[in-house]
Amino acid sequence: MKYLASIFLFLCALRAQAQYANQDLPVYDGLHAALTAAPPALQLNLRDQRLFSLDSQIVTLTELRYLSLMRNNLEIWDTDLFQLQALEVLNLYENQLREIPPSVESLQQLQRLDLGKNKIALLPPAIGNLRQLRYLHLPLNNLVQLATEIGNCNRLEVLEVQGNELSQLPQSLERLRQLKRLNAGYNQLRAMEAAWCRLVNLQELNLEFNFIRRLPPEIKKLNALKTLILTGNQLQELPEQITRLSNLELLVLSGNQIRRMPERLGRMTGLRTLILKGNPIPAEEQARIRRLLPGCHVYF
Repeated sequence: MKYLASIFLFLCALRAQAQYANQDLPVYDGLHAALTAAPPALQLNLRDQRLFSLDSQIVTLTELRYLSLMRNNLEIWDTDLFQLQALEVLNLYENQLREIPPSVESLQQLQRLDLGKNKIALLPPAIGNLRQLRYLHLPLNNLVQLATEIGNCNRLEVLEVQGNELSQLPQSLERLRQLKRLNAGYNQLRAMEAAWCRLVNLQELNLEFNFIRRLPPEIKKLNALKTLILTGNQLQELPEQITRLSNLELLVLSGNQIRRMPERLGRMTGLRTLILKGNPIPAEEQARIRRLLPGCHVYF
């Protein structure tokens, strides 16, 4: 399983690399090529260069919008990075970073920040000053806390914090009204907070492999939700209000302790896939579920 997981993460990293860069513009694969480019380089790829620090000449690339430093050996943030104030995309996936310095707030044009697979323990208050930020990727770190100021990133569309050590998410999360995808799987969360149900544009919510025992009735407010993944929690039942999620297409509840689904399950006419593997659901309840959801693929 670990081998398969490694392959999956590698493929995700490759896909992310392709998606982050603007394919209509040249991407320079070395600093020298970027420094001599005419017109000035806008995109620079320095991934897999075994870098421990950055060449100071990088500060001359004042128009740089995209910089990938993924899979290097950076342990600290080089201060030269903060001179690149035109940056819109910064990819530092899989380095050895232990913190995010307050100076990150100088990157005011930043729209996408990828810090996955580092050793970061805290998300600092300065993150809230990145008002253009739309995508924040922080999976596979050592995060134990997210700064309340993350609620100031009101353009944020994607927040990925899976594979950390978070026992709670800040209440200010409710202010992220543009958020479409939230992945907080593989953490230490004990509850799904009612405040999260104010994320009216949320389309995908992944809370797999936490310690969640119940879902709040307010879940009915997530009208835009299409995917809900709750694999490997401690749910024994679902609130009846979940049947009000008319746009929900995928519901994954594997590995919980559910014996019976809500009475009005049949209202979920948009549901296309329901996965209930690893739950103690009796045969008669399985038959009822299939009868109520004739257009849905149900897996026990």
